[in-house]
Amino acid sequence: MTQVYRHSIIDIRSREYPALNDMTYLDHAGTTLYAKSLMHQFYKDMTSGVFGNPHSASPSSMLSTQRVENVRLRVLRFFKADPEQFDVIFVANATAAIKLVLEAFRDVEDPGFWYGYHRDSHTSLVGLRQLAAQSRCFESDQAVEDWLKETTEGQKDAPSTAVGLFAYPAQSNMNGHRLPLDWPGRLRTSSRADCQKMYCLLDAAAYVTTRQLDLSDVQTAPDFIALSFYKIFGFPDLGALIVRKPAGDILRHRRYFGGGTVEMVTTLKESWHAKKSVTIHEQLEDGTLPFHSIIALDSAFNVHEQLYGSMNNISRHTCTLTSDLYNKLASLRHANGQAVCEIYKDPNSQYGNAKTQGPTIACNVRTAQGGWIGKSEVERLAIVRNIHLRTGGVCNPGGIATFCHLDYWELRRNFTEGMRCGDNLDLVGGKPTGIVRVSLGAMSSQEDVNRFVNFVEETFVEAGETMVPAQILLPITLDMAESVVEKVQIFPILGCSGWQVPRNISWSIKKTGLQYDREWCVVLKGGTTPLDHPSMKNIRPHIDIEKGILKLIAPLNASAASNNPSKSECDEEVTISLWDSPSQTMQPNLHSNDLLASSYDSQSIASFFTAVLGIPSTLVKFNKITESSWNDSVSPPSVDRSPRVSAVGEGEAQANIILSGSSKWKSQHYIRIGLHYFELIQSPSLQTAEESRQLRYLRNVYDRSLAAQNSTVRYGDYVQYFSADSVSHDPALRASIASRYVGPHICPVWNCRRAFNIAEELSAHLHTHKDRTDVTKNCDGAVMNVEVLLEPTPKRWRRWKLRLTKKV
Repeated sequence: MTQVYRHSIIDIRSREYPALNDMTYLDHAGTTLYAKSLMHQFYKDMTSGVFGNPHSASPSSMLSTQRVENVRLRVLRFFKADPEQFDVIFVANATAAIKLVLEAFRDVEDPGFWYGYHRDSHTSLVGLRQLAAQSRCFESDQAVEDWLKETTEGQKDAPSTAVGLFAYPAQSNMNGHRLPLDWPGRLRTSSRADCQKMYCLLDAAAYVTTRQLDLSDVQTAPDFIALSFYKIFGFPDLGALIVRKPAGDILRHRRYFGGGTVEMVTTLKESWHAKKSVTIHEQLEDGTLPFHSIIALDSAFNVHEQLYGSMNNISRHTCTLTSDLYNKLASLRHANGQAVCEIYKDPNSQYGNAKTQGPTIACNVRTAQGGWIGKSEVERLAIVRNIHLRTGGVCNPGGIATFCHLDYWELRRNFTEGMRCGDNLDLVGGKPTGIVRVSLGAMSSQEDVNRFVNFVEETFVEAGETMVPAQILLPITLDMAESVVEKVQIFPILGCSGWQVPRNISWSIKKTGLQYDREWCVVLKGGTTPLDHPSMKNIRPHIDIEKGILKLIAPLNASAASNNPSKSECDEEVTISLWDSPSQTMQPNLHSNDLLASSYDSQSIASFFTAVLGIPSTLVKFNKITESSWNDSVSPPSVDRSPRVSAVGEGEAQANIILSGSSKWKSQHYIRIGLHYFELIQSPSLQTAEESRQLRYLRNVYDRSLAAQNSTVRYGDYVQYFSADSVSHDPALRASIASRYVGPHICPVWNCRRAFNIAEELSAHLHTHKDRTDVTKNCDGAVMNVEVLLEPTPKRWRRWKLRLTKKV
């Protein structure tokens, strides 16, 4: 690699960043690292004089004021901005700078302001929409181009307010995509400026970390630029809002004033104040400035220039490294040719071109079977190797939704199912909920690149056969099928009618049952016992997944109709959100201590059930359901959510999955529907010739395919049956059965896959994968263990199950 700095990167790292000797730091998009000499120089600066509060005329205060103003000018020089045309307002960070702009636009006169923002915006930019009179999210670069060119497509959601603000990031903090910097100038010269006062806010926080921001042309520069200095220098924790002076008048709309921003304030009898008016920054820097941090910024500029020379040097250095990292990750393949990394690169970006792409890579890791390895699993293993990276939604909701192909309703569903910021819920519906992000900085090295590539290759690249042979299911062909799924139906509310899933929809199989099946029950108002009322059978449900609603329709109860003669005889209707949780927590009386439910306090819901049933009643939703009905013995009918299967014309009224053909399933032990195995369970309280049977889903933890991670059932799925004696001839079924007896926490290393009952055991085990030798050693033991467990003979079936339970 060609040296671009005055000294070699190895010398710089050993002298200035000694902590990196045993660390691979790949989160420069979060913050870069501060140099050792920066801290020494700042210490020397602080101990060489006395710096007083700038709001005074004492010598120490005047010294602080002078240093602050010198640094203010230096900030402008760093970004090639003319002090006659720009001003700098010091704030805590880029988010504080964005919020300062918002405070001014919030206080403009009615009808408020229009706000447009790009899909790649950081959450802090997205949040401005909450106070805008109108807002629009531009879903791509092309959408902004159409808007600027005033095409027909770009005219939609045209602003009707007097003031507008268009905001976008110079660089996506998710995948490093760099957006055009000519948009502010083009917006300023477009005819849109004639119909309203339009301003531009640029979030430059990610961009300025490794790229020179040039504000020398005041005509093409943004009106407001938000940034954080710790992303450039590592220290101090400080931000700034750079303001183009011709646009500064809009900031004077801000009503709030703090100490140091006013000339006089009256509080008695009359409320009056006079704001300072000489400079923009003195009107907006509330209270005492963080003057020590601003003085530290002076040292940061000095050391940064001494080490790296210029931002252009840093740009060349990081561009070369990131291009190499991208090419190596993109070329990684499993033995079967499947790509290891799904890299989320914007179509307008090109690695190796610093104008369109920053030193950031966003990706997810795939298995050889096409499934996903969770972001949390990647991060846990990276921590073992002392690799520091970022995972999750990275505060970029638009980018995550776009590249992970998550529609609005899927995001709302994910939240309903428990996904929260920073959690370990990696996959929902077969799609990742976040990404793995690696980002390089000024002091990154080729060794950092090689270490991360080696980590991915050694940990996740499946170089040969998977640990358990023949565990992956192939689709059932027509000649193999013994039956076909004729209907899938769910019963959202206990005791009410079912709803047939449309034939073109694949319905999710959850750990506790089919999605939305028996998730609600009806109780008396103020009670906890589920109702079993004859009129409940008349309640017909309908689910719209994409709109997130459960609609209930039922004929009006006769007694209720007589009490309300003015009410028409049409059906009663009520709509319930699938995404919004009820408010009042309760424990329904369902013979189980592991069930919690929440009661709806909606008057419309209570009125619906009261009118239909003729007694005061309302709806509750189960919000905590254990997996006992799947993994243990059959639970009481009142709490059981295990799906039931039946044949056409036999027990359809209570079955979730209705099969065509004969009732051969009644004499079998296992059934395969599509790509998933189930155990057929006979309820102890029912006769042998029951018309429907319960299903226990046998999730194969060793199967890392996409189909296994997105378990669904739908109309037309082919079906096969298996007896207990035939299990030994089907390795995939054996692996599925064995999965019932292993712990829920599985090692993500491809050739290990050991199972643990508690997460702490897995965490301790992961440290054995610190180097390649230990991986092989653990793999050998795990393979030998599992091969023994998965080779039972029909005659020893019961003994094998007992042995498996004890061994695991």
